[in-house]
Amino acid sequence: MRLIFFFVTLFVFNGCQQHTVKKEVQASTPNQSLPSLITAIEQCQKSPTCEEALNAYFKQFEETTQTEEMINDQADIEASSNPSLDAATLNQPLLANQRIQAALNEWLTWKRPILIETWHNYQFLKRYILPPFTEKNISEHFMLAIIAQESGGRVHSMSSAGASGLFQFMPATAQRFGVVGTLGDYDARYHPKTAAQGAADYIQEQRQLYGDDYAKILAAYNSGENRFKRLNRKHKNQSVWQSEFYYDLPRETRSYIASVLSAMLIFSNPDDFNVTLTPIDGHTAVIKARSDVSLSELAVCFGQHNQEMGWYRTLRNLNPTVKAKRVIKKGSPIVIPEILKPIYDSQCHDTALMVLAKKIHDADFPERPAFTYYRIRKGDSLSTISRRFRCATKTQIARMNNIKPPRYLINAGKRLKVPQC
Repeated sequence: MRLIFFFVTLFVFNGCQQHTVKKEVQASTPNQSLPSLITAIEQCQKSPTCEEALNAYFKQFEETTQTEEMINDQADIEASSNPSLDAATLNQPLLANQRIQAALNEWLTWKRPILIETWHNYQFLKRYILPPFTEKNISEHFMLAIIAQESGGRVHSMSSAGASGLFQFMPATAQRFGVVGTLGDYDARYHPKTAAQGAADYIQEQRQLYGDDYAKILAAYNSGENRFKRLNRKHKNQSVWQSEFYYDLPRETRSYIASVLSAMLIFSNPDDFNVTLTPIDGHTAVIKARSDVSLSELAVCFGQHNQEMGWYRTLRNLNPTVKAKRVIKKGSPIVIPEILKPIYDSQCHDTALMVLAKKIHDADFPERPAFTYYRIRKGDSLSTISRRFRCATKTQIARMNNIKPPRYLINAGKRLKVPQC
C-alpha cells in the first residue's frame, strides 16, 4: 500500500514539476515506467518550489506512517498482555461493585470447595438439567451459580425452612410451577429434571418483569416474587444497588444476590480468578443389580477411582428417587458413571470388600419402625405436621390415621401415627 502511495506521489509531483517549467504535458498513466519517474524526480529537484513541496509531503507521510505503526504496536501489546481479563472480566460493571468483590473473596477462599463440588456434581447432571434453561436462553453460568449457592449440586439438599432439591423450592412455589408428585422415595423437588424445568419456568416468568436484570430476578427468587414486586414498585423500578432499595431488602436476600452474581462471574471466566474447573466425563450407564445392594455399598466398592472425594454423592444424585438406606433389589436398574462400569463388573459382587460394605451399611441403617407417634398440639394441622416431619404428605398421614377429607379434622391432645423417615 505504501509503495502505491509512493508512485502516486511521484506522478503528482511529476505533473507539478512540469507545470512549474510551463511545459505542456500529457496525463500520466499507471503504466508509466520507473526510469521515467526517476527522470521526473531529477527534474523536480532542479526546481526549488517543486523540491520543497516534495520534501514536505514525504516528511508528513513518514510521520503519519510512524504514528500508525505505534498505534498498531500498542494495540498488539495490550492484546497480548492480558487478553481474556480485559475483554471478559474487567469491563464488566459487576466487578466494579464492592459487594460483588466481597462475595468473590468468599468464593475464592473458604467457599472454593463448594465451587469445585458444584462443578463436579453438575457434570453428571448436565444432560438432565441444562435443556430447559437452554430452551429459554437462560445463561448456563447463571443457572450454575444458583445451584452453587442453593445446594452445591446436591440433589437431596434440604433447608431448615423446608426448601428442597437442587434449586431449593418451597412447597408452595413447587406447586405453582408444576414440580409436584412423588417419584420413588421423594417428592418431585428432589428430581433434577423436574426441578430444573420448574426453576427455568420461574426465572423466565421473572425475566418478563425485569428483563435480564439478574439482581432483581435473584431478589425475587430468594425473597419471594410478590414481596419483591411490592418493593420494586415502592422504589419505582430503580436499580436494587441503590442504597435505599438495597437496604430495604431482607438481609439474606442482599447477601444472596451478591453471592450468586459473583459465582456467575467465576463460572463464566474461571481462569481470570485462578480457579481450575477440570473437564470431567459425565457420561452415565444403567446397570442391573446382580444382587441386593445399596448405593452406600457401591460407593465403598468404587472407592476413589478417578475421583479423590469418592462416588457416594454422585451415585445419590444419579439415583434421586432412592433413599440412602434403601436396599435396591436384585435386577433393579441403577445409574452409575460410565467410567465405573468396568469396576462394577469386575469387583462389586461376591468379594470380601462387598461383604464388609454390606455389614457397615446395615450397621449405619438398622431397621426402624414404619411409623412413630406425635401428640397433636393446639394450632396444628395435618399440613404443618407433614412439613415438620418431612416424611409424608398430609394425605398419607390422614390415610394412616383414618382421618377423612376434605376437612381433615384433628384434635389437640390426640396421638397421630406419623411415617418414619
